[in-house]
Amino acid sequence: MSLKYQWDIIGHDKALMALEGDMGHGNVAHAYLFAGPDHVGKYSVAKRFAHLLQCENGFCGECHVCQEIEKGYHADTVEMADNGESVKIEQIRGVLDRLNMTRQGAYKVFLLDNIERMTLESANALLKTLEDPPDGVIFLLTTSRLKEIIPTILSRVRLLKMSRLTDNAMTQLLEKHFPLAEKEITDTVSSLALGRPGKALALLNDPQLYDQYRKMYGDIEMFLRQPDRVNQFLYIEELSASAKEEKSQRLIQEFLDIFQFVLRKELLLASRGERGIFPPEKLLRLLEQVRKTQELLKRNVNARLLLENMMLSL
Repeated sequence: MSLKYQWDIIGHDKALMALEGDMGHGNVAHAYLFAGPDHVGKYSVAKRFAHLLQCENGFCGECHVCQEIEKGYHADTVEMADNGESVKIEQIRGVLDRLNMTRQGAYKVFLLDNIERMTLESANALLKTLEDPPDGVIFLLTTSRLKEIIPTILSRVRLLKMSRLTDNAMTQLLEKHFPLAEKEITDTVSSLALGRPGKALALLNDPQLYDQYRKMYGDIEMFLRQPDRVNQFLYIEELSASAKEEKSQRLIQEFLDIFQFVLRKELLLASRGERGIFPPEKLLRLLEQVRKTQELLKRNVNARLLLENMMLSL
């Protein structure tokens, strides 16, 4: 069964079919939660669904409604993208007040990216509205940390899980958006992105970010092939200092993403019977260690200690 609408989304057909099914059967839920890894396309799907709900022509992209939603000033569509800050109760109350105003179209739509950013007070305020939603109001929520969402919210939304893209889907995406790019570069970007289209597009749109990823890749390969504890800890110290200066964990998350990529590449070589850096058993243990480090980092555990502990497992 093919999709009815032109979503301009690659690789998430299961979620898109579910949304189209709800629309086709007149069974649109009052709240949806799109869950999956960072940069996998959750917010893009949610925003396109908002277009479909509001546009009389099925997301034509040309009418004043579509253009207002795209530019962020449509009266009946409230958008709260992830700015890296927590979502306070005052912000949620302000949005809820706006949603209770008279609407011009069929729906009032509220998009909230990464709801794990909500404080407990703001989550409870949202929960009260989800328990008794106003007529014609639809919540489109996303999360990268499904396990952290309180069960009472989960019980009042329709959950749509979104996975990383397959290699074929990533290739199709990059060929569409960058038809003139060299295949060697798109292949490298596809691998570095680990199935996350948002990350792949960012890498191809930002040469500086791409170079940074390539440098980190070389550093990590050196750590694995020529283990030197002193150099490893000096590197971690510098990386942690840069992240602190940026007041962001972005660099550390990128480092861990690339570490995963290198380990997966080594596992692929091992599956082909080629001799790599470590035996498959150790590669799997290291991969699990990297995943644990990423999870603990999200819980605000000291980044430097986490990375040093990870290096000790090499």
